[in-house]
Amino acid sequence: MLEKCTIEKCTLEKIFALSNLFYIIIVMNIFSWNSILSILNGDSSEDFLQGAKTGISVGSFDGLHQGHRKLLLALVEQCKKSGLLAGVVTFSRPLPSIKHSQDYMGDLTSLRQRIAGFEELGLDFAIVVDFDDSFASMLGTDFLNILYNICNMQFLAEGIDFRCGYKGATDAQSIKYWAVKNKVETFFENPVYYREGTDEEERISSSYIRNMIRKGFFTTARELMEKPFELDLKQVKESGKYLQIMPPDGIYRVHSEKNEEVRLEIKSRTIKSLPECEFLRFM
Repeated sequence: MLEKCTIEKCTLEKIFALSNLFYIIIVMNIFSWNSILSILNGDSSEDFLQGAKTGISVGSFDGLHQGHRKLLLALVEQCKKSGLLAGVVTFSRPLPSIKHSQDYMGDLTSLRQRIAGFEELGLDFAIVVDFDDSFASMLGTDFLNILYNICNMQFLAEGIDFRCGYKGATDAQSIKYWAVKNKVETFFENPVYYREGTDEEERISSSYIRNMIRKGFFTTARELMEKPFELDLKQVKESGKYLQIMPPDGIYRVHSEKNEEVRLEIKSRTIKSLPECEFLRFM
């Protein structure tokens, strides 16, 4: 569906549990990167979000862990103070799945799950990029100029080590220089660290949480993501692929989106006998 998005408001429906018994469908403004380019290239005469000014953060945001949440909540708070719409530029798949495909273990969350998480945090819109050679070769300043000129970006929030553009050449210092020149306010969040029973601190990252899932440490993953790890079975059934990281082989007692207990057997990164539900939650 995302490939067919135009600049007209495009939505992705999501269902997530409010309690053990009740569910709600929520709709969020979602745009493809191609729809943004269609305005840039003059193929569309419409204004992005009717010309509203925006605050933006860019990233894969896989797992929406504590570090992501701290950054995005700061974005939402600043946008509310400044009268801006808050949004993200994210990717249909996390970037490590493309840049480090040989040793990549799998996604923590599907795109559907990430979109639902963005909306829970109070974001107004998401722009989804299918990362390709054209996007990879874009200069960082060209990318920022598109966000500024087409998406009306007035505020940019990122992690302190964020880089963009061809081969990640545009770092935080370069972004700050560009922002001052264009009168765009910036905020750079410091890393968030986690201490698990030792004196050593571990930087919270999606890759660290993937390692926890691969080892079956679901309690640690839940603490860092602030919600249980979930497998999106709807994605598996639609694509026929296991794009998410899979726990170790074994038999598990998990819960469906209706909070019903499900017996699940995993072997060789596949599920034996897919259950008739959309999500499976590892408590």
